[in-house]
Amino acid sequence: MRTGVYSIVLAMSAGAAAFGQCGAVFQFADFSDTSGFSLVGRTEVVNDVLRLTKSGEDGAGAAWFKTTQAGVNAGFVTTFRFNISDGEADGFAFVLQADSEEALGGGGSDMGFGGIPRSVAIEFDTFVFSDEFPGPHVSVQTRGIEPNSPEDTYSLAHATLPEWFAHAGTLEIKIEYTPGVLFVFLENEPVLFCPLDLGTLGEDGPLFGGDGCAWVGFTAGAGGATANQDIVSWNFNDWSTTECGPLSPADFSVPYMPKTGDRVVLRCIVDGPGPRTYQWRKDEINVEEGGRNLGALAEVMVIDPFIPADAGGYSFNTGNQCGGFGIGTLHVQAYCPGDLNEDGLVDDADFVEFLPSYNALVVPDASKRCDWNGDGLVDDTDFVFFVGYYNTLLCEE
Repeated sequence: MRTGVYSIVLAMSAGAAAFGQCGAVFQFADFSDTSGFSLVGRTEVVNDVLRLTKSGEDGAGAAWFKTTQAGVNAGFVTTFRFNISDGEADGFAFVLQADSEEALGGGGSDMGFGGIPRSVAIEFDTFVFSDEFPGPHVSVQTRGIEPNSPEDTYSLAHATLPEWFAHAGTLEIKIEYTPGVLFVFLENEPVLFCPLDLGTLGEDGPLFGGDGCAWVGFTAGAGGATANQDIVSWNFNDWSTTECGPLSPADFSVPYMPKTGDRVVLRCIVDGPGPRTYQWRKDEINVEEGGRNLGALAEVMVIDPFIPADAGGYSFNTGNQCGGFGIGTLHVQAYCPGDLNEDGLVDDADFVEFLPSYNALVVPDASKRCDWNGDGLVDDTDFVFFVGYYNTLLCEE
């Protein structure tokens, strides 16, 4: 009998398997039962978690769901919780691969996926060398049909992770892929946007075939530095055989009155089958992905930094193969931009607070509160903005 774990797998008939069809939906609250897994290299089960690497031991480990291959070309969403403890190893990855259910790459900075052909790895690199992207980072790595590599040259997109990423205890990662777009979320906020179409990624045809059949799982590596790198729980749902069904909003929220320089998060969580498409809109115009906007094509959008021009009415559209709907507008109002000391006035006292940032020029050391056009500088353009606020004097209620 299973304890604390359950899994649901989309079963395939022998006839369907013969034509290369695949698909998987499963949930593991823990790993007390790993009969559906292939554990390779250093990976073992310790206290009902998947320990990809162990503190004090170098090398590589991998865990692949082997009951059936997933159908990834149509889209998927996966959520997992992880924990890194007792050291600082090189990192781990969530990997899609069409090589083998026993696939294993190199240890150390290869993080267990370097060397696996026909693979795409979303790596979480926690031990940074001088020739790598700076700081802990997440990156989408592939060399198509060739053996994969963690080298920066083969990154499709990357983003810096918080310094506390490897030391904060158990955290949650969500990865959602809709053909054309892959997002990575950390603790429910987007950290990486990657333009990606798995159906056209391979130079000689789809990387995982027309049905997108791939093994899915995790790899990790350790070298001179080691750590316990654990997967605590894992949910996976591909959209290969999803039937049409309605969508509904489970939550819709935007901030009311952020200040210039704030990190602003807008959410519209959607329930229903996929693959789903998303689009945030401001004043009835689609928000473009990139720059200060991360997640314009996701359920959660982050604006960082927020500037006065971002104030307005925000709405959200979503859809799947059945159709779609829009959620209508909530208004975001910017707090009085020139009121740096927050006394309800824009006057000489605020000018005194503005001057140090104007002299510092670059944010930081200049304050984001004074960068009213969000270009990373506090310069003459921002001075012109301040003059307009200064002439208004009184903040509106």
